[in-house]
Formats: sequence, structure tokens, C-alpha cells
Amino acid sequence: MEVPQTKEGKAVSAPPGSTGSQNPSAKLSMPPEEELEQRFSAVLNTMNLPPDKVKILSQYDNEKKWDLICDQERFQVKNPPSAYLERLKSYLDHGGVSRKFKRRVQESTQILRELEISLRTNYIGWAQEFLNEENQGLDVLVDYLSFAHSAVTYDVDNLDNGVLPTDNSKTVDKSVEDLSRSASNSPTHSASKASKGFTVRKALRNSRVVQTDDVHLCIMCLRAIMNYQSGFNLVMKHPCCVNEITLSLNNRNSRTKALVLELLAAVCLVRGGHDIILSAFDNFKEVCGEKSRFEKLMGYFCHEDSNIDFMVACMQFINIVVHSVENMNFRVHLQYEFTRHGLDEYLEKLKFTESDRLLVQIQAYLDNVFDVGALLEDADTKNALLEHMEELQEHNTQ
Repeated sequence: MEVPQTKEGKAVSAPPGSTGSQNPSAKLSMPPEEELEQRFSAVLNTMNLPPDKVKILSQYDNEKKWDLICDQERFQVKNPPSAYLERLKSYLDHGGVSRKFKRRVQESTQILRELEISLRTNYIGWAQEFLNEENQGLDVLVDYLSFAHSAVTYDVDNLDNGVLPTDNSKTVDKSVEDLSRSASNSPTHSASKASKGFTVRKALRNSRVVQTDDVHLCIMCLRAIMNYQSGFNLVMKHPCCVNEITLSLNNRNSRTKALVLELLAAVCLVRGGHDIILSAFDNFKEVCGEKSRFEKLMGYFCHEDSNIDFMVACMQFINIVVHSVENMNFRVHLQYEFTRHGLDEYLEKLKFTESDRLLVQIQAYLDNVFDVGALLEDADTKNALLEHMEELQEHNTQ
């Protein structure tokens, strides 16, 4: 169903109890002004708009107000939050992916797409119901994101190069065992080892694509939740939500990584958020086997120069992480972490980029960077002056 939009281009949706049975092409007669204002106020209450937007819409003439009301009441909420949550929990309850893997992961991807649209476009009460104590939608979504991270553990590079599972390889998810078993039980089991390898590689490669889509859609759902103040607060308080968002950087999809960095930057800017972000990257370091913090992030930044949106998001995130700290010594420490990973040299190469957006972020970083060498020289000069002043004072007292 096409989501109707207001004159401001804002997607709208119906309040509870809307039947959605009206003909979209039929223009109903306008009610009396008192009823019109009541229904218009009800519509505004469902849209979660900032005060300035509410003020603009309130200045609409009656004709535009009625258009907005009709748009709102034509849209029908398809499912309650519990319907999506039960489906997601059912995928988790299987403890992996069964022989019906392909169909089920396609279903999960579709469920997540519909959930993201619902969180983004439905009335605010729908999102609040999704997040309430009874449904605990954020917990379910974070659990599913964690599952999507780990559902397929094989490295696609190895699979594409023909390296099949061995007894000494990493712990294998049940889905991989089922795929291998179904391949061995098939009528074509007598085919060559290479043919069997191709079958397994193709299935695993397809599964990784779907799981990657699921990770991206989970992040989009979290973005929709974080657009609500109450949702943002829940994300900040959640014991592992920001950790799971950060782990989504371990992903080949540049769009996903860019979106993740935008969310992390938003967290970093609120009170207490900077500590949460650094803790999340410490966790990322342990889980992903980095030698030092931000290692993979800088690797992505230096080798994915074909995606400007990701590079801009990455540079903006680095700016915020380093320069939103008041303590000068801590800023120098964070700055050095990125310098050690080659940021300074890479920024020198990027000064010829044609992207104005990227240049703005680079210049913002350079304008705020501390010249440690100059600071040391200033400190030495200051100490020398202090010593000289002490000598003069001693001389004057004699």
C-alpha cells in the first residue's frame, strides 16, 4: 500500500480503530468547523511532530486541514506490534536456521521491512506500544540483530575460494550443518566434490546476503525508534543495544556502516553518550579480534573511497568522538588513536577529493586538531620563563 503524505511530505498513518475502508479517490464532504478542529487536533497528536511543525500545520486553511484528515483516515494500520514481535521471536526460538532456511530468512527480511515502515510511519501510540513493558520490542529487536550477526559464521572469501568446512574450523551454526547434510543426502550426492562444494557455497552465500539485509533493516528499525525521544532514551539505557549497533560495522554493506555511524554519532553527542560509545568500541575490539580500538573502522575508511556517504559519515563520527571531549589530555589521547591508524596521512591524500561534504568534515577535524609538538614547545618555553622569573626574584631579594 502506498503511504499517504501530508502537504509537508510527512508520511502519516491512522489512529487506532480506523477502518481504512474509504475510497482514496472519493472526497468526503467537510464536517462542521468544530468537528473539523477536533479531528485535526487528533491527527496532529498521532504524528509526533516538533512544535514548530505543529504551528505550521495549524495555520492551514480548513480545506488543507480536511485533506490531511482524509489522508490520515484512509491509511489502515495492518498489524499490531505484537504480530511482528511474535514472528521475530519465532525465528529466534529455532536456535538457528532449519532446512526451511531459505524460505524463513526471506520471511524474516520481509517482516523487518514491514516493521521498519510501521515504526517510521504509524501514529506515535503504535511505536509506544511496540516499546512498552508488555511487548519489550527493543529487547526483541536487539536479540534478533545479535542473531543476524552470528547466523552465518563462515567467511565468504573462503567459501568463494573453494574452502569448505573442516573439523578444525570455527564453531558452526546449525544452519550450516543442515545445508551440508541436505547436500549429502540429495540424489546427486555421487557428483564430484567440486559440484558439492559449489552447492554449499551458493547456499551459504545466499544466506549471508539475506542476513546482511536483516542487519541493515534492524538498524533502520532502530533509527526509527531513536527518532522518538522515549525510544532514544530506551536505547541509551539498554545494556547491549549500542554494542550490537556498533558490531553492525563488521559488515560489507557501506550503506549499513554509514547508517550505523550516524546513529553512534547521535549517541555520542548526548550526556553520557561518549563513554557508552567508547565502551562499545572496546567490546567491538574484543569480539572482532582487533589489536587496537578503531582498527577496523579506519581500515574501512581508508579502503572504501568509492562510497562518499560512508566516508562523510565516518569522518563526521571521528570528529565527534575526538572533539566532543572537554579534557585536553583525553582529546590528545583519542586523536593519537586515529593518528596511529594512519588518519593524518590519509587526510593529506583526501584534500584533493571532489566531495564538498567530505571536505567540510575534513576541515572541521583539522581546525580542531591539537598540534602536540607545538604544545610541547609551548610547555618548554613556559617552564623556561618560570625558571627565569624565579632567578630574577631570588636576585632581587639579595
